[in-house]
Amino acid sequence: MSTPAKPQNVCKGCRSRKKRCDGNRPSCSSCTVRGELCYYERSNRRNLCRDRVSGHVNGGTTRNPALQDWTSWPVDEVDALLGLEPTETIPSFMAGPQLEDSYEWIMPNNELLGTAIQASCPGINQTLAIPQNTGSPTLPTPLKAPPELPELPQLLQLIDLFFEKFYRYIPIIHRQTLMSAIESQGPQGVPPVLLFAIIAVSTSGHPDSRIRQSQRIWYEEAKNRVSKDIQLSHHVLQTLQAAVLVVYLGLALVDYSPCIVVLGEAWRKTVAIGHSYGDSLRKMIVESLGTQEKATWIEREETIRISWMLFIMDRAMCFPIGLMHAIDDRRMTIELPMSEHDFQSVNEPVSKHTSRFTHNLSKLISTVRENNLQGAANQLQYIILIYTFIGRISEALDFADDEEERKERIESLCSDLIKIRLMLPRSATELSFASYDEFTQVLWLNMALNTCTILLHQRPLNEGESLDDAGTELAINWPHCVAAARASIAVLRDASRVSIDFVGNAHIPCLLFPSCRILTNEYFCPSKRQREARGADGVQPPMGRDPKVREDLEVIASAYARMKEEWPALGKKFGKGMYFYLHQGAEFARKSKVAGVRSLVGVCDNWGTIPDDYKLDIPT
Repeated sequence: MSTPAKPQNVCKGCRSRKKRCDGNRPSCSSCTVRGELCYYERSNRRNLCRDRVSGHVNGGTTRNPALQDWTSWPVDEVDALLGLEPTETIPSFMAGPQLEDSYEWIMPNNELLGTAIQASCPGINQTLAIPQNTGSPTLPTPLKAPPELPELPQLLQLIDLFFEKFYRYIPIIHRQTLMSAIESQGPQGVPPVLLFAIIAVSTSGHPDSRIRQSQRIWYEEAKNRVSKDIQLSHHVLQTLQAAVLVVYLGLALVDYSPCIVVLGEAWRKTVAIGHSYGDSLRKMIVESLGTQEKATWIEREETIRISWMLFIMDRAMCFPIGLMHAIDDRRMTIELPMSEHDFQSVNEPVSKHTSRFTHNLSKLISTVRENNLQGAANQLQYIILIYTFIGRISEALDFADDEEERKERIESLCSDLIKIRLMLPRSATELSFASYDEFTQVLWLNMALNTCTILLHQRPLNEGESLDDAGTELAINWPHCVAAARASIAVLRDASRVSIDFVGNAHIPCLLFPSCRILTNEYFCPSKRQREARGADGVQPPMGRDPKVREDLEVIASAYARMKEEWPALGKKFGKGMYFYLHQGAEFARKSKVAGVRSLVGVCDNWGTIPDDYKLDIPT
């Protein structure tokens, strides 16, 4: 019987691009030039062994039932199925029955490799070719196999989970368009960059721990694909949607540095395609960026929402550490998003009320108020307004500015905050007036509003003044800070009566932390007015131990514990932050109170010294 001729061995990258491939291992010359991962998905050795593996009978193919369990495969056939040449490294899952990570490849010396294989598969040393040590100082570095999307049923389950639990915090995808593409073409109908980003986000809410463990793999794959695809001119919109999800997940996984870079790249490209999608006062087509002259109303609205979510996350990632935001809104002319009901409908809304963003804060407040009166305002517009306001507070608190000018700007912003609170309908700020689907957004908006109040009213103590003085700016404004902090805890309690879905919002831990700091300072160093009120009955309680404030702090500690279950890195980070300030004592609280808002913003380097097994107990 003659041996079949060996066909050309083509790597996955060259096959998908229809390029010539020289079949070199571990990386072909084409992939080396492109600087990409070279992966041989299917080897010719499988063809050589297919008669033994699959069972060819009279030209037909029958599936061998013994191959259902991979642990029962003969090792030489496994070697062929994996596409390995005799001198290649064996994948790590051959060294033991448990599959921890199917994309990791072992790199031990030959002795350990042979020992591991013989221990897990006795008797294979006669059939498996083990590379011998020829005295070479180094071995070829094996490549990682790129992760693959899950099977279609599990993929659809993760997509449904995304829209159910996380979409409301990143409302940038038209669901029917996405599902129609999958129904008509399968997973190939949607760019992998977007699918990897979606399942990476939704994985954290999946009940199966094995699937949750895949989150980091899928996140890294989505991040890598975004970095590559954002330079291309095809499937631009889906790449930008994936970029937004990657930035959001980076916020949740405390992977800030690369996500800030992704945010900047995504913003520049979003601005470019926004000019062609009808969201600009002038038209500009840049074909090399993937823009087009005509776009559907869904694509235009998705582009608008991508722009706003990048804007929100830019502010959200910068203000807590005192970093000035990168997106300048002085020349922005983006339309405000339509309602969620209109966006998710199949047909374009008949009557579309359009309103554009303006840099003038008073005009922007008036625009949102007018939308509210006409029934065209929505929760996302209110959140955009508040994050715009947070950006203005960051600009006003820039310590490089003149002191008098800064005070004037802060007082002006205090007046604007009053206008915003009076303008917002009760359905936007009170759970009892809101629909159930908007509960988490109502909580989000309240947290952001109360954070604005704290940042504006946490005034420092001037030289020569005392904490017991009644007429200082600190004494006058401190009660507003405490009231805002306690209001955040009140709405947190109220929302928890129904569910704790809010823990899925990666913005909440950061917005809750200013309230945590204010209540910690009030707990250890209460204001004079509070001490007098508590001692009016003739019994003076211990200094700084208000039981009501303690209860509020316990609610915050419980909330961070639940957030740690949803987003382990983020919940642990802010839990450690709370632990750090709770154990600094009364003197530190007094100094923080005296320092003003400067003590609330900054980096969190000191939190890293807290052990991972910390326990959040409120000191008595």
